[in-house]
Amino acid sequence: MELRIWRRIYLCPFVRVNLYTKGFTVSFGRRGWFWLTIGRRGIRLTLPSGLPGAFWSEGRTWKELSQRK
Repeated sequence: MELRIWRRIYLCPFVRVNLYTKGFTVSFGRRGWFWLTIGRRGIRLTLPSGLPGAFWSEGRTWKELSQRK
């Protein structure tokens, strides 16, 4: 089992920085609308599904994005 420690800092209403033990990500968006998250592993888009606590999420790694033509 792995212990995960994180901290979220809001820079402004639509931008937040998520700090983790192994790095950080920057997210753009708003609760209830969408979140576009950019980090060292790639990009992820998260959309609400309309059900409480359920989300649609899709991500791409930087390697996948660089090979895409």
